[in-house]
Amino acid sequence: MTPDGTPPKPVAQDPRAARRIAAAFAALAPLAERLRGAEAELAEHAASRDRAILSEARRLRRLIREFEPSVTMIGQVKAGKTTLTNAMVGWSSLLPADVNPWTSVVTSLHLVPRHRPEAGRASFQFFSEEGWSHLLKNGGRVGELASRAGATEEVDKVRRQLEEMREKSRARLGRRFEMLLGQSHDYDSFDEKLIERYVCLGDDFWNDTETRRGQGRFADITKSADLWLSSPDMPLGLCIRDTPGVNDTFMVREQITILALRGSRTCVLVLSAQQALTSVDLALIRLIANVKSRDVIIFVNRIDELADPAREVPEIRASIVDTLKRHDGPAGAEILFGSGFWADRAMTGDLESLGLHSARSLLNWAEANLDDSAPPDSTEAMIWHLSGVPALARAIATRAAADEGAALEARLERGLGNLRKTQAVARRIQARGVPGQAEVVTRPEKVLETFDAIAGDALHGFDEGMREVQGAFAARVENARRRFLDRATAALVKHLEIYGENVTWTYDPTGLRMLLRSNYAVFVKSAGKAGDMSLATAAARVSALYRQAFDTGEAEFALEPPPLPAAPPPVVLGQTIALDLSGGWWSRFWRRYRGYDAYVDSFSKLIFEETRPIAEALRRDVAEAYEQEMRDTLCGFLEGQRATIAGMIAAPSGEAARQPDEHRTAARPPLTGGFRLAGE
Repeated sequence: MTPDGTPPKPVAQDPRAARRIAAAFAALAPLAERLRGAEAELAEHAASRDRAILSEARRLRRLIREFEPSVTMIGQVKAGKTTLTNAMVGWSSLLPADVNPWTSVVTSLHLVPRHRPEAGRASFQFFSEEGWSHLLKNGGRVGELASRAGATEEVDKVRRQLEEMREKSRARLGRRFEMLLGQSHDYDSFDEKLIERYVCLGDDFWNDTETRRGQGRFADITKSADLWLSSPDMPLGLCIRDTPGVNDTFMVREQITILALRGSRTCVLVLSAQQALTSVDLALIRLIANVKSRDVIIFVNRIDELADPAREVPEIRASIVDTLKRHDGPAGAEILFGSGFWADRAMTGDLESLGLHSARSLLNWAEANLDDSAPPDSTEAMIWHLSGVPALARAIATRAAADEGAALEARLERGLGNLRKTQAVARRIQARGVPGQAEVVTRPEKVLETFDAIAGDALHGFDEGMREVQGAFAARVENARRRFLDRATAALVKHLEIYGENVTWTYDPTGLRMLLRSNYAVFVKSAGKAGDMSLATAAARVSALYRQAFDTGEAEFALEPPPLPAAPPPVVLGQTIALDLSGGWWSRFWRRYRGYDAYVDSFSKLIFEETRPIAEALRRDVAEAYEQEMRDTLCGFLEGQRATIAGMIAAPSGEAARQPDEHRTAARPPLTGGFRLAGE
């Protein structure tokens, strides 16, 4: 409901814009068609009255219905990310483009195809009390860095700023402030005004503490926003995440952007043509350096502000490539150029507001890029093409189909193959019965006991194997930290010997990140080997149980293990550490010490502690998260097969109808012992 008690008017997509967006993401259509074919087959299986296949068919069908590839937009403040994002979803002015730099909201726009009930909903999640308390106590990441360096003045300054921010919020929200932390606001519909209450502060916001229900009321405590947009012409659902810039005072946005990147396979780095990727943007380079080159798209926005884009764009491209090369960025990242402003004008048809300078740039760009053999069918279509948004959408859709889509298809292919095999066995049992010597007849109570033992062995073997892999990884990470510290300390001693104590020393931590990235690559390979072995062994033993329990007479009967999930990129390696900064507190760190030994000892302690969080985050948030994803895959396979076997046991005895409660219980994996549910 809106402040006056009426429901917000749902946001509507212009039909012409909807068709353009759908055409731009047309590379998703072949994948969508194949998934519809797989879903149709699964729907037939799900309609079966055979419990042996019903639950597994429904589980696989849910994978298709819940499939939503995603892309995360990151970039400089005022690079035009939000205007570009609005154009990419076909809603002009949906998200406020003039967001105050204080806001830290990640907004996820879910493009929902036809016949999906969630279209039109909105959800806004607030920061937790723990997050706020951490900010106030430690001053955020900047406060932590400065505190370790002994820069108490910097820490106090950061804390004062945070206290002011908290008091402004409390004055505006009253006693509800503490109650709101950690909560969410959910709506069945939304409009632009509702969105502004959560994501936009406005330029004069801090001087408007009496505002109770106006623009940006909840913006400074909102952590994330999710909007589900009806997009009936889209071939598939797609999530586009618009993130804040990474250069905020407390590095909160950096942490939020890292989390957003971990949730997407594809990353779009949006730059301004007026200031495209320079050494000033090292924080951005550090983030994308830890994402595979094929998953990074660089979009240079706002070329409408260039006087001669045809001449300047090649120069900007060369500069970006050079900067990426010098700072260990993704060398093979695709680089596109365009203008979210042009796309917005083409989408709305408001060509009169282009402005003289922008119109001249557009003509300049058109002369260099339009193909006379295939002219656009209208002025709007021409501008839409020249905006670069269709090219960006194609690049996103192509990657989504080739990465997340291909992974889903591989999982469905194996799942459907296994379903067909087990269904064939179930049909033979229904048609001819089970041979009298089959174990399911002679000892039916032992079949699930045997399965549970197989499952317990599989999970125990996986856990033991991963314990060894994780231990080796932790040792390599710690060794990398110490090697880096030794090299950095040696460089510091040399600096002091040459320049003395009056010249502030700096040291590039790129070497540490490269070492940790290399160690993570070794971990992924070892973990994948352990995961593949556990899945293959489990599939082989379950296949043998089928043959033994049902006496299928088919020595070739073999289930396929599901494919492993993709390893997440180690984006946490891009988070800022003390050596990345050059603030006044870093200079004061040097002035506090006298004597070479004091410098070396203090520096060693600082850097050793400063690199601890990045190493711990790599292990906890990336390596352990990947282990859990693999374990969930193994558990999902085992749970599905157990349900299938339980149904097949019931079928020949005819007890399913007479004792439904017992068989519903038997179809569930046990909650104790060696076989644990996914996520336990």
